[in-house]
Amino acid sequence: MDPFALFQFSVSAAQLNSSNLGALYITTATTYTENTIAVLLTLISILAVSIQVARGYFLRVLRKFTLRVAADIWWLIFVILRDASIFLMVFLGFMLFYPGTYQDFPIAVPVMPLSIDIFAIALVILLIKDTDEEPRWNNVITVLVGLGTMLYIFGTVFVTESAVQLAVLPPTVSASSSNLWGLFYNTMNSQLNPALSIYSFYLCFGILAICGVVAFIYGIRGSMPRNSIKTIPTPILKPTAEPAQAHPVQQAPATSQPPSSPQPVQPQAIQQQKATQPKVPISPGSETTASAPKPSSAKKPKQSKPLE
Repeated sequence: MDPFALFQFSVSAAQLNSSNLGALYITTATTYTENTIAVLLTLISILAVSIQVARGYFLRVLRKFTLRVAADIWWLIFVILRDASIFLMVFLGFMLFYPGTYQDFPIAVPVMPLSIDIFAIALVILLIKDTDEEPRWNNVITVLVGLGTMLYIFGTVFVTESAVQLAVLPPTVSASSSNLWGLFYNTMNSQLNPALSIYSFYLCFGILAICGVVAFIYGIRGSMPRNSIKTIPTPILKPTAEPAQAHPVQQAPATSQPPSSPQPVQPQAIQQQKATQPKVPISPGSETTASAPKPSSAKKPKQSKPLE
C-alpha cells in the first residue's frame, strides 16, 4: 500500500515532485495527527455522555456496598471518568480553534467548534456549582454534554469522515449539492468554505474566551482566604460600665477576720488549762516534770471560754 495514499487530500502532486521531502513529511505527519485527534474526540464525547447518563446506575450500585472503602472507590471512578472526559474534550478540542487547521483537513464548521464550546460551558458549571448536591444543575450538565456530543458526531460523520470521500461512492451517496451527503459536505467543509470557517472561528473562539475568563476569575477568588476579601477594621472601645453577669455570684459578707482563723486566747485561759492538765512521772535524774502529750495538729481540743 502506498504510504502517501492516506494523505492525498492534503498533499498535492507538485509537492510530491519537489525536493523538499523533509517539510513534506512534517506536514503529512502533522495533518495525520490532527485528523486522528479530531476522530478520537468523538469517542471521548461518547464516553462523557455515557457516564453522565449512567449516574443513576452508579448511585443504585453504590447503595449495595457494605464497606465504606468500596463505596468511595466506586464513586471516585464515576467522578474521575465524568470530569476527565469533559476536560479532555476541551483540552484536545482546542486544536479546532487554530485557523491554520481549517485547511489541513475537513472540519465541520461551525458545529464541531461549537461542540467544544458547549463542553467548555459544562466544565465551568462543574467548577462553580456542586452538581452532585443540586439535581437541577446536574440536569443542565446532562443536556449540555448530550448536545455537544450530538453536534460533534454529526460533524464527524457528515464532513470529516464523510462517505463522499470514499473512492467508490455507495448507491445513495453523491457529491452533488442535491444529495444530503453532498449538501452537508460542500456547505460545512472548512476547506471548501473559507468564509464560513473564519466567521465560525470568531464566534466560537469568543465563547471559549468568555468561559476561560469566568473560570480564571472564579479560580482566583476561590484561592483567596475569606478574611482577606473583606477586612473591616473594628475599633477597640473601653467599657464604660461592668457588663451584667448572666449568673450573679452571691458574695459572703465582709468580716474583719476570716472565718477559718482561730480566735485569740486570753492568758488567764492558758493558765487555767495548764492547771487542769495531769502530771506524768518522768524518768529519774530529770529535774522537771513532763506534761501530758500535746494533741495532734489535725484535731485541736475544744477551748474553754475566757474568764471574765
